[in-house]
Amino acid sequence: MSYALLPITTYIQEDLLKKEYLHGLQQRRLDEKFSYIGERQAQSWFNRCESPDYEYYRSSKQLLEDCISDFVRDHTSDVNVIALGPGDALKEKIVVDSLLKKHQVDLFFVDTSREILDVAVENTADSGIVKEVFIADLRRFMDIKALSRHVKKHYHSTNFFTLLGNTLGNYPQAVILKTIRNAMTPGDKILIDVNVKSAGSPEEEAEQVAKMIQAYSNASDLERISALLSEANIEETDGNLEVEYTRDDYFPQMQVIKQFFHFNRSKTITYEGEDIYFTKGERILVCISNKYTFESLENILTSHGLRIIKYAKDATGKYYQLLCELA
Repeated sequence: MSYALLPITTYIQEDLLKKEYLHGLQQRRLDEKFSYIGERQAQSWFNRCESPDYEYYRSSKQLLEDCISDFVRDHTSDVNVIALGPGDALKEKIVVDSLLKKHQVDLFFVDTSREILDVAVENTADSGIVKEVFIADLRRFMDIKALSRHVKKHYHSTNFFTLLGNTLGNYPQAVILKTIRNAMTPGDKILIDVNVKSAGSPEEEAEQVAKMIQAYSNASDLERISALLSEANIEETDGNLEVEYTRDDYFPQMQVIKQFFHFNRSKTITYEGEDIYFTKGERILVCISNKYTFESLENILTSHGLRIIKYAKDATGKYYQLLCELA
């Protein structure tokens, strides 16, 4: 089964994505979504999930399997599950299978990457409940609001959003939370997957930071960044990956991992008919990953109009799932 066999709504066109990629090169900052658009890019993401270096995927999936029955126990109606950035959709399938024990469920996928969506649909085809696919950008909150209203009009009156795979941490907080808040109406819920700092002392925190930096510097991450830059014919031999740990510019209570591609030689890139000149020593920001304490995350969610109903964490205290509604 292919997503092409389902109703598909395209909110963002390929030519616009190319313009955004060009603008990102010019500004030396590429959006996270470009790590998944294209066959090589999407495959590099799936390879990362399968890599033994990527603990987050395995641990958060296990946590969801352990706790999903509690998250859906109090749900009382038939529901639309809207998966924002579904990845391989195996986590979303855990949510759907649990809800199906008591309710009718229709499933919808939202992503900018057709390749990601194709795999998501293939992995949930046996359920027979995938109804529509939306190609949309989570930064464009009006589009997400529109598709949310569309789903409610034509299917069930309640939406259950999922934002799994640490997607929350890969966007500027004000942007992604505005998208979520505007897409929801009273009675809707969203299940969010996050990586949370759990250090109890300065020594433990230093050790945890060192491990995080190492986790963003391994071979599977380099493969992902190489795939992202291959769109512009930037090669691994043109530079190297640099990882920094710093504070967010707008939310000082939140730390951020930043990945940069550092040019070790000058290079001229021609993309979409435009020449972009990179000198030796220049860098392109290729990924951000926000790192929270539970308290800082709760404050950020609250300040953007969301209330945590329930949450679960794994034994290490590093991986959380949060069920939220409008405050």
